[in-house]
Amino acid sequence: MIGSHPEFEHIPTARRPEPRRSRSTRNSSKTTPLGRHFAINACLAPLYSLEGMHIITVEGIGNCRRGLHPVQERLAEAHGSQCGFCTPGFVMSMYALLRSSKQPPTKEQIEDSLAGNLCRCTGYRPIIDAFGVFAKTDDSLYTASPSESANGKAICPSTGKPCLCRNETDVNGNESSLLSSVKTYLPSSYNEIDGNAYNEKELIFPPELQLRKIMPLRLNGFNGVRWYRPLKLDQLLQLKSCYPEAKLIIGNSEVGVETEFKNAQYGVMISVTHVPELHTLKVEEDGLRIGSAVRLAQLQDFLKKVIAERGSLQTSSCQAILRQLKWFAGTQIRNVASVGGNICTASPISDLNPLWMSTGATFQIIDVNNNVRTTVAKDFFLGYRKVDLKDDEVLLSVILPWTRPFEYVKEFKQAHRRQDDIALVNAGMRVHITEAEGNWIVSDVSIVYGGVAAVPLTAGKTESFLVGKKLDYGLLDEAFNLLKEDIPLAENAPGGMVEFRSSLTLSFFFKFFLYVTHEMNTKGLSEGLDVANMSAIQSYTRPVTTGTQGYELVRQGTAVGQPMVHLSAMLQLPNFPLGSLVSSSQKMCPVLTILGQLDSSKKRILGQLSMMGRFLHLMSLLVLARSLESLWQTPMIMQKLLQIK
Repeated sequence: MIGSHPEFEHIPTARRPEPRRSRSTRNSSKTTPLGRHFAINACLAPLYSLEGMHIITVEGIGNCRRGLHPVQERLAEAHGSQCGFCTPGFVMSMYALLRSSKQPPTKEQIEDSLAGNLCRCTGYRPIIDAFGVFAKTDDSLYTASPSESANGKAICPSTGKPCLCRNETDVNGNESSLLSSVKTYLPSSYNEIDGNAYNEKELIFPPELQLRKIMPLRLNGFNGVRWYRPLKLDQLLQLKSCYPEAKLIIGNSEVGVETEFKNAQYGVMISVTHVPELHTLKVEEDGLRIGSAVRLAQLQDFLKKVIAERGSLQTSSCQAILRQLKWFAGTQIRNVASVGGNICTASPISDLNPLWMSTGATFQIIDVNNNVRTTVAKDFFLGYRKVDLKDDEVLLSVILPWTRPFEYVKEFKQAHRRQDDIALVNAGMRVHITEAEGNWIVSDVSIVYGGVAAVPLTAGKTESFLVGKKLDYGLLDEAFNLLKEDIPLAENAPGGMVEFRSSLTLSFFFKFFLYVTHEMNTKGLSEGLDVANMSAIQSYTRPVTTGTQGYELVRQGTAVGQPMVHLSAMLQLPNFPLGSLVSSSQKMCPVLTILGQLDSSKKRILGQLSMMGRFLHLMSLLVLARSLESLWQTPMIMQKLLQIK
């Protein structure tokens, strides 16, 4: 039911669950409505948080009856779908990237967009190959014919190596290609992605949502749980004064895990996604003002723009944060997770909190009486997941200062794997070098480690030792000894691998020393580095994934030995439901109703639903819709569920 009163319920229509979803939003302006698409995790998205948004699922972009979307079709034909469990997530991640890009993405962008998706079957090569056609860079790779080398073997135009794609004579004497049964992959034009060559036009943002006025929400969940969505800071502060213990929600990436797996209970949840005062992104004289509700993906785009406009002199801290964000979770999490949420969660392994502390960032905090106070990041973290924030206060913004000449900031993170993984140890380090009596000495330094204690640790003794010293190899031994005292790790420290993590704290500092020395050397202000140490400061850029597959067709028989797409692939791509027969307890009796069972067996239904903070999340609705095999009844079903007391 949708009405003008702030207390209303709106259940968006959705479809079957996948690991990932694409959603589109509208930003209203006085001239033209602007929309954007981004992928999210359906299992972490509270249904109420999607009010007013357009939810697009893998079933919505194409199916076997009306035709597959080019993204789905490419993945199936390239053998990128095997068991099919991860397939919908890959499809929607790629779909969201294409819909949000103004021009064809690069191969690097494609691989980055898939960092939050996991596959246990394919080894990723066929998936990357399938999506690679959307990043066409050289027409000749698709149109050139195989050339012939001096020894008569064919040379593939795409790899430049001998291959079997030339015509040869089969056992019956007929000219045919050894790979004749493999479908030729042609480049996909960007117009095709936009729907010009697709038999169904791409989904547009619903006109009824464009015309709809955004309003504050007050929604009731099960067992008295309440969900609020204010539209102004004053409304948020008023709610905070009434409900001091209320939990603020933006992306639900942390709260969702707490309520689902840690049995956390929050009676009142306040979504601050529509409070403009918390979404500030401003370039000011003293630095950057970053609103606490700014999403990490938005922060990435903003930092790229600032770095391009301001240059490297003032933006060393911006560059360090931007580099760290690249390895922060996956695209689906960065699309919804916020700056303030990560700060206030105060996770010991947060990748950003050591950087806020080392860069000298300050936090602006506002209380319910509109009083604003400022605290430095180093004083904000009090204990394990405890911060300097009272129940009647809200984190308003982060002030990131500009860096000074000869001031350098560097980020560090070591995890089990490069992408989408939590840190074993991370760190943020900053140093300011000034000239004194003809020597360049350390005038200010900050060294902060994460993942080694309940809160990020500052290496105070090491910092004091370095101030006033000339940064050279002679001070390393003493600095290492002091670091061991500053960052102790007990034998039974949570997380284990104590010796390895202890060595990481030293190696991070050594890399920072080499980095700063090299930067000063490029300006002719210090001695050069040893050649043996140069590799430690050279950032490794992983090339795009490449792979070749060579095989010969087995001519005997029919299907065996042929590179054929397996039968289920075309059904797995749109996440088609699998039907099975159910025996009836009565003979020749019609099914009268399904909805009637909901009223008489609410305990069974609630047991089947996955609840998150006692609110239905998107995955629950989609599971229920498919289990009842009646998508069009979904809003009616949800309305009945919400009426259950």
